[in-house]
Amino acid sequence: MTSDDTAGRSSSVDAGARARVLEAIAGTPSPARAVYTRRAAWLAGVGALATCGLFLGMGGPTQGARPFEMVAFLLGFALVASAAMTRLSSGQPGSMLGRPRVVLVSALALTALLLAMAIWGASMAWPDLGGEHVSRATDLACGLMSVIQGSLPLVVWLLLKRGTDPVHPTVTGAALGMTAGAYTVALATLRCAHAAALHGMLAHVLPALLLSMIGGVLGRFVLRLQPLR
Repeated sequence: MTSDDTAGRSSSVDAGARARVLEAIAGTPSPARAVYTRRAAWLAGVGALATCGLFLGMGGPTQGARPFEMVAFLLGFALVASAAMTRLSSGQPGSMLGRPRVVLVSALALTALLLAMAIWGASMAWPDLGGEHVSRATDLACGLMSVIQGSLPLVVWLLLKRGTDPVHPTVTGAALGMTAGAYTVALATLRCAHAAALHGMLAHVLPALLLSMIGGVLGRFVLRLQPLR
């Protein structure tokens, strides 16, 4: 197959996807921009308040025996990853098809890797804290709290983007799940006083991967364009 054939096929796929988007837009009555903006702002505000309330209800910020520098190091990595994933998963400016599949998959895999590397790096920089023992029950409880905290923003983002992805709703949902997971790692860094590297991997990063999987499953049904009736 020549490069011209490949380019032609790709162009045909893009044209078909655009046609489906335009058809869905034409057949779906949409609210005025101001109304939609108010709805989106209301939903995002409620989600943010609920997430903050849940975070405070689960104990809020706790430093424990960790030095401030360690908390700042881990929190900085998590916030940078969160911001990058937010920008990537929100869509591509000027395109109705969103980010390419390979970009989203690479971004969520790289985000998980960087979050894990940050935790291992912190354990090496502060070895006296990185080896503390944490029970499996503590790992499970903290991990469950992380999943619950990340589920709220994930649901909000899925609702805000429902029915908008004609190409790869599963991948977009997975990217939104990893975005929620990265924010959850940031919240877990503030909430959880345990500095053990293994605990961070099991109770903070693993839930982010789980949220990405949940986002992919939900995105397949929530984000895809619905057929016209």
